[in-house]
Amino acid sequence: WRTKLAKFDARPIAAASIGQVHRAELADGRRLAIKVQYPGVRESIDADVDNVATLLRVSNLLPRELDLKPLLAEAKRQLADEADYAREADAMRRYADRLDGDPRYAVPRPVEALTTTRILAMDYIDGTPIEGLATAPQATRDVAMTALIDLVLRELFEFAEMQTDPNFANYRWQGDSGRIVLLDFGATRPVPADTADAYRRLIAAGLAHDRDTIRDVAVETGFLGEAAVRAHRAAVDRIIAAIDEAMARPGPFDFGDRAFVPVVREEAKALAADRATWHVPHVETLFVQRKISGTALLGARLKARVDVRGMAAEATGRRVDM
Repeated sequence: WRTKLAKFDARPIAAASIGQVHRAELADGRRLAIKVQYPGVRESIDADVDNVATLLRVSNLLPRELDLKPLLAEAKRQLADEADYAREADAMRRYADRLDGDPRYAVPRPVEALTTTRILAMDYIDGTPIEGLATAPQATRDVAMTALIDLVLRELFEFAEMQTDPNFANYRWQGDSGRIVLLDFGATRPVPADTADAYRRLIAAGLAHDRDTIRDVAVETGFLGEAAVRAHRAAVDRIIAAIDEAMARPGPFDFGDRAFVPVVREEAKALAADRATWHVPHVETLFVQRKISGTALLGARLKARVDVRGMAAEATGRRVDM
């Protein structure tokens, strides 16, 4: 296989849970990053997930009444998808096509001739860790986070497909071009129309500051359990009010202002302690929310200020109520 490459660096430049990445170069000078999967990863997925399930049961960390079977089955399927590098290459290509010409993003393209289900060859694109922007000027941080939030909204309401792993390592920053390099498309999955519609309705209720509808839609779509809301209605309403008040402040949303977090954390204690009301949210909602929550955490790390309300209103065709 080395005969297909002019150069190959045996020392990995990055490593993760299922593989590691090497730099390489083709005879024509094209620089590559080659992701190689660790042996045995795909074959161990089912057993690993089953072991986690057994640990949860015997440790009594979760109520026995909680049915984890649908979630565990989906976890196995998702992990199997992430271990299929040919599938990831297809997703990478779709994102590269969609974002082609947008100066805010850089997406590597796969090299089909060198890619298999366990080896993914792609363009090597220079960049620095996205967390390094924490020391950049405020305007730079704001521009970068605006681009990432816009991407999430497009994934949800335009692409009907989302890269659901918000690990910070999946983003790199190019200081000279101001572009965000998007990496690792293994966790890309379709966004069902009803899931997107649930978020559309939640956004509409939020923009209108209709807290009762926020709560009702959250229950209907599985964000909140019906039993938890019945037992802890006052605490749930205070949580929604704290978040709504933070989002309703004039000007861009300040991700660095975490004043509402202690309020939410304190009110959530009663819900967390009441194990009888725990529930498993809809699987599709869980994956989308993982991406949204992770993006918000990056915004907090960068202390960015973004017009989230305006962007959400534009993405859903809604009006912003002040």
